[in-house]
Amino acid sequence: MDSLKIDTSKKWDKKWRIVIFDITQLKTLQRNAFRSKLKDLDFYQLQKSVWVCPHKCSDEINLLRDFFGLSKKDVRLITADDIEEDSFLRKVFKLNSR
Repeated sequence: MDSLKIDTSKKWDKKWRIVIFDITQLKTLQRNAFRSKLKDLDFYQLQKSVWVCPHKCSDEINLLRDFFGLSKKDVRLITADDIEEDSFLRKVFKLNSR
């Protein structure tokens, strides 16, 4: 798990990967560890339980779900063509303007 990385070498496909989660208080340890791993993977925290990444990451998110015993109801991955006012995100991730 410590060596888990997202491949950032490919050209950006102009899609955002958005991870949203709602993990019950009963799973506080899993929630905190999951959040910490998203930070390690260089996701940007857009809102409290909403994290963004411009790279394909479905395999990594599925691995994290399995590792922490979380379901697709607990953690959802959304691929989006657009996030309003995303110029600051493109700067954060050092992406070209559209």
